[in-house]
Parts: sequence; structure tokens; C-alpha cells
Amino acid sequence: MSRAVEPAPTVERYLAEVTALLPGPAKAHDGILAELRTGLLDAADSHRSAGLTAAQAAEEAVREFGDPGEVADGFRAEIAADQARRVVIVLLATGPVVGLLWIVTALAGHLPIHVPSAEGPGMGLPLVALAVGVTVWAALLGIASTGRLTRWLPAEPRQAPTAAAVAGFGAVGADALGLALLAVELATAPGRLSALLAMLLAATAATASVARLLFAGRAVCRCLAMRAGLG
Repeated sequence: MSRAVEPAPTVERYLAEVTALLPGPAKAHDGILAELRTGLLDAADSHRSAGLTAAQAAEEAVREFGDPGEVADGFRAEIAADQARRVVIVLLATGPVVGLLWIVTALAGHLPIHVPSAEGPGMGLPLVALAVGVTVWAALLGIASTGRLTRWLPAEPRQAPTAAAVAGFGAVGADALGLALLAVELATAPGRLSALLAMLLAATAATASVARLLFAGRAVCRCLAMRAGLG
């Protein structure tokens, strides 16, 4: 069914203004912009049916929707929750894969898991376990804050991006520790990874950790920025 009013320059300018004020990546705005465009065109159609010209109808529809900043503010919590959920799902999905790569690397290279320190050896595994635990706990809280459980949780728009940021910090810590442990072993006992299989596994695990670390670091920055934008 065709519309009486096609997207007018007034409508597109209005949508561009709203888009510029929305947080997060542009891809996250597609659904919101489609919803706004449909609403604006429906309103313009109604005004056109009442006898206004196409240009007047578009202007009136934009006026009814209100200030672009206020409209953008109304979608901030929705965008923040959606982005937080995406972040924690990626972290939960990639965590076991990266962890398994490090375990296989340690077994293949007969690597002891420790961090030399004044307190003695044996700190590496507890530190990694702590970082993983923080990541999983915060990620599950992020999912709970954006799923069906929200109907029983207190309404707190900043909870989801906060949980995602904490999960990101935990992932950064876990991957950084894995890379640090590998660096220590290469510096103190380079012969442990002399076998081709051990070298390939170590390179794969390190690459996966670097990629996840970079993703988590960017996600932390985005989530904290969105949290700040929620007031």
C-alpha cells in the first residue's frame, strides 16, 4: 500500500538530527529510525488528509514529535540496554573458547600456572579465576537486567551498561593475565614452547585473547559513555 506522503526533506532532516544525538553505533539505530520514520509519515498522512500540503503536513508532524534532543533521550535507555546485552552475550560466548585454548596450550607446553611474586608462586590461576568469576557474574547480571527478569527488578536504566562494563573489565583482566603468564614463561623457560604444536596453540590462544581484550576494552568505553548519558 503506497503512502500519500513520501519522506520529505523536513522529515529526513529531523531524523538526521535525532540520529546525531543517539548513543552507540549507527547500526543500533536502524530499528529506532524505522519506527520514527513510520510514525512521522503516518502523522503527515493524517495532516495531508485534513487538507494540508505535503510540506505543511511534514512540518506539522515534526512539530508534534517535539524537540529532537528530547526524542533521542527517550531512546537512550533502550539503546544502552540493547548494547549491554550484546556485549555480555559476546563475552559469555567467547570466554569458554578462549579459556579452552589457554588450557590446551598449557597442557601441550607443560606450562606451570603461576606468577612470580614476593608472596610466592601459585597466584596465576586464582587471579585468572577471579577475573573470570567477575566477568561471568557481571555478564549474568547484565542479561538479567535486559531480559524478562526486568519485570521483577528495580527500574534502573544504568544497571545494564554498568554490569556490561564490569564484565568487560573482568574479561580484559582475564585475557591480560593469560598474555602476561605466557610472556613470563617465554622469558623464563622459552624451551617449553619449542614444539611446533605448542607454538601454534600458544599463538592461537594469544591472538584470541588480544582480539577479545580489544573488543572488551572498546565495549567498556561505550558502556561507560552510555551510562553517563543516562544521568
